[in-house]
Order: sequence, then C-alpha cells, then structure tokens
Amino acid sequence: MISGSARFLVNVESLNGVESVGNLTKHRTAPVVVKTSTGYLIRYVPVISGESLAHAYQASLVDMAKLMNLPVGLYSSQYEFIKYSSDEVLKEEGISAPSSSNDVRRFEVEVLLKDIVSDVGGFMYAGKYPVRRTSRIKLGYMIPALTGEELPAQLEAQFHVRYSSKVEERQAIFNVEVSSALYTLTFSLDDDLIAVPSTIGNKVKGEDELDRQKADRVKAAIKALYSILTGNFGGKRSRFLPSMKLMSMVVTVTDFPFIPEPGHTDDYIKVSVERLNKAKGIFNSKNAEVFVINNENIEVPSNVTTLSSAEDLIDELIKSKK
Repeated sequence: MISGSARFLVNVESLNGVESVGNLTKHRTAPVVVKTSTGYLIRYVPVISGESLAHAYQASLVDMAKLMNLPVGLYSSQYEFIKYSSDEVLKEEGISAPSSSNDVRRFEVEVLLKDIVSDVGGFMYAGKYPVRRTSRIKLGYMIPALTGEELPAQLEAQFHVRYSSKVEERQAIFNVEVSSALYTLTFSLDDDLIAVPSTIGNKVKGEDELDRQKADRVKAAIKALYSILTGNFGGKRSRFLPSMKLMSMVVTVTDFPFIPEPGHTDDYIKVSVERLNKAKGIFNSKNAEVFVINNENIEVPSNVTTLSSAEDLIDELIKSKK
C-alpha cells in the first residue's frame, strides 16, 4: 500500500466551483471543526473535493495507460468515467451482463481486461445482479491546515467584466470566488489489489492475463499520481491557473494498511514515522519505506529518505515495487 499526506501552498485558485448565484460563481466550502482557546468551533472553509481529485487522477491514468498500451474503455478514453454502470453502456463496450450471482466474477474480470480505470478507480454495475468493485485509489477532500484559531485560508470574490458586441449588452459584470490556502491532502493507493478480482468465486478465463499485466498496471497507477502531486487538477484553469507549491509530504510504502498523519501540524511527518514504527510491530512487518519532501524546513526524522521533488518521488515509488 502506498499512502501519503501533503501540504500545498495554493494562492488565488478557483479549482472547485459549485454553483452560480446571480453573477457570482461560488467556490466549494465545507464545515470543519477547529480547537480554539474557548473550545471547539465550526468554521466554513474553502475546499477541493475528493471527486475533483479522483477525476484528475483517472484522466491521468487514461493517458498513462495509452502510453503503456494498457486497455482503456470506450467512455474512459473520452474522460467520461461513468464506467460499466448500466446495460446500455455494457452493450456499447461489448460486455454481457452477469446472468446469475455465480457469473459476477466472470463479469468483473471482463471489465478489468477492458478498462484499467475501472480496475484502479472501481465501478458499480446496477443491473439485476449488481457488481461493485471498490476503488483502489482513495482521495480525501483538500482542506486548509487546521493550525489553530487563525486558519491559513481566505475566500474573496474577484470582479470581472465581459464585453459584448451588442450595444445594449456592452458590459456583463460577473464575480468569481477565489481561495488562497495552505491545503492539506491525504491519499492512498492499494496497489496490491490492482488487477485482482474482488468478487468471490472460482478462477475464470482472463485472470492469467490480468496477472501478466499487473506490474505494468501498478506502474501506470503510480505514474498517474504525478498529476495530483504537481497540482494538475480542478477546473477553471484557463484564467485562474493557481500559484501552487508543494511545501512538504510524507509517503509510506507498506505491506499492511497505514495512512500517515494529516498535515495539520508542523510535526505531522515526525508523528507519521513514529506511528509507522509502532504499526510495524502490530502487523509483524519489516517491509516499510518512508519518503519525504520538505520545502518548509519542518522537523523530519533522520532515518527517512528525503527527496527534492515529486518527480523523484514517483521514480522511488516505482523502484519500490520492482
């Protein structure tokens, strides 16, 4: 399992708009609980949804799969991730629906052989015999670092004017809500379960081919993380391309479930390493690696691998799976 926590300094972004109210395009917000000197309080803060991040990740996975000659479904190749949700889609993709509860493993394997996005990102077929595959990639909302009473985040509506050739509509005023924040990100990639059917049953035709593709599929899934780690996600980028910098990150590679500490405090990397060492004892494991990027001079244990960039991190993660 590959898991990570990161902090991004993001200035003037409109990556996740949710609605228009009159001439105002609003940024997504969500309530968070913060501890203050007077107790716990609710604050509404700018956020970027996990769904937005997942779309960017899966789009990157499509591009990587095409470069590596791995299978991509019809809709996924168009960056439309409706996957194998209905009989109409199955007909277009050339896959027959499961005929019984004993046929769902055959169906899942055929879907995996057809589309790597459904393998890594999961899918849900909602027919007579429903089939659900849980996503191997997990991405949480990006929220501001909860560092205390003064959260490092702010929303502001920016005034703009569009011009029309019609005299009576010469100026069209609109406002776009933008955010600047020290965002935190948490993710997990369960690479051990890529190319592995999740439905119960005897081995079916096609599973040997999945086994042969597994190493390349894992490599593509790791490379697809690059789009997230370098800020290539979200919408409204043509005129609101944010100023974004990866400030710090801790990534763990384990053979047991583990999620690093979220990046809300300056000691999150240190705490993550301490927790990992204890977790190794719980699972009786010696197979755990830690990679760190530190561009904000926070405390980092000496026994971890410190890297300088997201590019170096992707290379190291690929090497760790050989």
